Amino acid sequence: MGRFPTLLREDRMAVDGWHDSERRLVRSPSEDGRVNDRELVQRCREGDREAQRQLFDQTSPRIYGLLLRMTGDPDAASDLAQETYVKGLRRLDQFDGRSAVASWFYRIAVNEALQFRRRRQGERVRLQAAAQARPVETERTSSDLRLDVEGALARLAMDDRTILLLRYQEELDYRGIADVLDCEEGTVASRLSRARVRLREILRESYG
Repeated sequence: MGRFPTLLREDRMAVDGWHDSERRLVRSPSEDGRVNDRELVQRCREGDREAQRQLFDQTSPRIYGLLLRMTGDPDAASDLAQETYVKGLRRLDQFDGRSAVASWFYRIAVNEALQFRRRRQGERVRLQAAAQARPVETERTSSDLRLDVEGALARLAMDDRTILLLRYQEELDYRGIADVLDCEEGTVASRLSRARVRLREILRESYG
């Protein structure tokens, strides 16, 4: 299957005409756009293809990026992103408007990634070769450090990796993360603290 953004197969979608040439990177809606979210979702429910395209434009780049970080596998991320939109569009009647529509799609994407992980239990997530190798130079660059962190993230349990990515890559606040993971904000705080501790332990163990 081709990689993102050619991840949507028209024969599997209720929506057609979503061509790559028409896809644009648009930021996810903010709190101020919550009313627009509801209007957009309602139009999607009514079969408005332009609204469906707009919804995809607003959410798909970050959904794919999140899935790629969670799985470490571009092909798997494309497959899971496709499943996210197949299920999301079919389930739009379940969206109640209490959170941003992007957060609602994040929740579906996270669930897809966790199910993927369970199906492949015991198989190690592939690490980038650059993240596995220590550079020869004595001076560490910001790029080196980024790769160190990526390698450490890949060694974390999926739950720990997910919550760190939602907080620091997707820049969701505690309320947003709670919406995605369907838990209390207090639970988010404790899980984040635990995940940060484990990440530091891995970095200390691996890199001193």
